[in-house]
Amino acid sequence: MSRLPLKLDLDSPTEDGDTLDLILETVRTHFDMQVAYLSEIIDGNSVFRAVNAPGFEALAFPGAVFSLQEVYCQHILDGRLPNVMADTGDHPLAVSMPITANIPIGSHLSVPVYRDDGSVFGMFCCLRTTPNPSLGERDLKVMETFANLAGRQINAGLRRRSELSEAEARIDDAMGGATLRMVLQPIVSLQTGEPIKFEALSRFSGTPCRPPNLWYEEARRVGRQVDLEALSITKALSLLPQLPPDMTIGVNASPETIATGMLADIIRTADPKRIVVEVTEHDIVEDQERLSLELDRLKAMGVRTAVDDVGAGFSGLVALLRMKPDILKLDIELIRDIDSNPAKQALVAGMVHFAEKTSASTIAEGVETEAERDMLCQLKVHNAQGYLFAKPMEVEDAKAWLAAKRK
Repeated sequence: MSRLPLKLDLDSPTEDGDTLDLILETVRTHFDMQVAYLSEIIDGNSVFRAVNAPGFEALAFPGAVFSLQEVYCQHILDGRLPNVMADTGDHPLAVSMPITANIPIGSHLSVPVYRDDGSVFGMFCCLRTTPNPSLGERDLKVMETFANLAGRQINAGLRRRSELSEAEARIDDAMGGATLRMVLQPIVSLQTGEPIKFEALSRFSGTPCRPPNLWYEEARRVGRQVDLEALSITKALSLLPQLPPDMTIGVNASPETIATGMLADIIRTADPKRIVVEVTEHDIVEDQERLSLELDRLKAMGVRTAVDDVGAGFSGLVALLRMKPDILKLDIELIRDIDSNPAKQALVAGMVHFAEKTSASTIAEGVETEAERDMLCQLKVHNAQGYLFAKPMEVEDAKAWLAAKRK
C-alpha cells in the first residue's frame, strides 16, 4: 500500500490539547490505523492523556487507566516486544496477552515519549483491530518524529505544571501568615499637613523577593487572589485598635474580591466607620452590577469607598459614576512632575472638578517634592500621600509618627 507524503509543517494551535489531537489524527490516518493515543506511565499504570479514536471512543478515551501488566508498554520499553508489529499474531508474547484478543489488536506501532530530563513520560501509540502489512521499520522514524512533536507539547505542559505547583506553594506559605505583614502609610491634608488616615499596604518576606503586586498577580494566576486579599484585609483591620479612635485605615480590594460579598463579614469584626475600601481602577470589572451592589452594601454599613489609581486604568468615568466612590485617589503617574507638566495639571484639574460635582474628595498618590505639593494645593486637591510626608511604616512607628505630628 502506498501512502501520501506526510505533512510535517504543523501549525501550533493555541491550546496544547488541540496540538496533540492534530498530531494523533495525522499519525492515525497516515498509518491507516483506527486508534492513536498518548499515554503517561504512572505508578505501574498506563493512563491515556490524549486520544484520537473515531468510532472507538468507548474503548479509548482520555483518563482511561490500564495496568502495565495488561498492555504492551513495559514489554516494548524492555525490548520483549518490538516497536512495530504489522501483525500481532507473529509475536507469541502479544498473542498470549488477553488484551490482544479482547480489543482485538491486529497491528500496533508504539514509541516512548521522553521528559526533558530523559526519563520516560509514556508511550505514543497507534493500533487497529486487523493486521496492517504495510507497516515496517521505516515507519519507526516517522513515528519517532511525531512522538518528539508530542513530547514538546507534553514537556511544555509539565513545565507549566511545575511552575504552577511552585506558585501554589509560595501562596500557601503566604496564606500561612508568616511571610505577610501589613505596614501603614499616612495620608495628610494638603491644606494643614494634618494626618487624616492611613493606608494599609502588604509586605511579603518570602522568596522570591519581589513587589507586593507580583505576589497578588501570582495569587490570581493560581486562583487564590480573593483568599490572599481577604487575609491582608483581616490583618490590616487587626491594627485598628492600636491607633487613635479618630484614625481610619484604607484597605485595598480588587473588584473580584468585593463582588464575592465576603468583605462585609470581615469588616463586621471592626468599626466600619473607620474603614475605607479602595478599589483598584485598572482591574477590569467583569460584573459591574454585582460590584455596585456590594459597594452599596458596604456603604450602608458605614464604610467609605475609594477608587485607587484613578487615571491609570480601564474603568474610566462611566465606571466611576457607577461606583459612586467617596474618594478619588489620583495615580502616581499623574502626580509625578505635575509642577512642570501643564497636561497633567489639566487632567488633575478636571478630576478635581469631577470630584466636586460628585461630592467626592481627592487624594494625590506618590507626592515626593515640595513643588508637586504646591501645585496640588493650587489645583485644590484635598489630601496626599507619598514619601514627602512619610514612607510606609510598622504600626508602632506609625503611632510614634502620629504622636509627634499631633504635639
